[in-house]
Amino acid sequence: MSTPTDHGRPGSASEAAPPVQNAPSPSHAERCRTLAQRARSATLCTLARDPAGYPYGSLVTVAVDAHGRPLLLLSALAEHTGNLKVRPEASLLVAEPAEGRTDPLALGRMTLIGPCRPLDGAEAAAARTTFLAVHPRASYYVDFTDFSFYRLDPVSIRYVGGFGRMSWVEADAYAAAEPDPLAADAARILEHMNTDHADAVLAYAKALAGIKDATGATMTSVDRYGFELDVITPAGPKAARLAFDAPVSTSDEVRKAMVALVREARGRSA
Repeated sequence: MSTPTDHGRPGSASEAAPPVQNAPSPSHAERCRTLAQRARSATLCTLARDPAGYPYGSLVTVAVDAHGRPLLLLSALAEHTGNLKVRPEASLLVAEPAEGRTDPLALGRMTLIGPCRPLDGAEAAAARTTFLAVHPRASYYVDFTDFSFYRLDPVSIRYVGGFGRMSWVEADAYAAAEPDPLAADAARILEHMNTDHADAVLAYAKALAGIKDATGATMTSVDRYGFELDVITPAGPKAARLAFDAPVSTSDEVRKAMVALVREARGRSA
């Protein structure tokens, strides 16, 4: 796998992609929106007042609005809140849940960069509804007088999707993208396929990805457009991506698409 050191800004020719088949896949903006939609906590970085100018990182709970903008419920007593009152410049690191995977650097993550300012009036009321839908336990303290809602408005996003998949994502592209509809069910789908249908996953690798010498395969991700495989061969590991015939949006649609691909794979192997 190549390991370029300069991945550039959007549109740069130096941006890299993982070694997968030429199959439709989510854009980096879509992947970022999916990360945001699933996020329940994140690392907020503000500019410290003392010692002045240093990045100050802290754990916060988070929800996002319809445009993917992070909503934070912050206490006036918190150090990061005091920092934001002086300098609104901030960033928020959001990481993909580990869900049993042991290498944190293989997980997707993004850093949203932009001003983080308090909300009031109708915007604060809307943020309250959105935030409590994700964090119902916050109802205990949401109306304490020292708590306020803040929103980070992204001006740029840095996405890293694991090894060899990274880029800068434009704020407009991020706001316009849609979260993947399978995100909430993806872990269960992967466990089911890898545990109960390992023979089918290997057939995908051999017959559909064209890796004839595959001795094992693991489905590592699934989304509306298709799925990715880690494949074991005598020459070493390989990666592949396979597409569904059409985008899917539900677990039942995934099941039907997987069954159709199994039939195709076994038909090619017959």
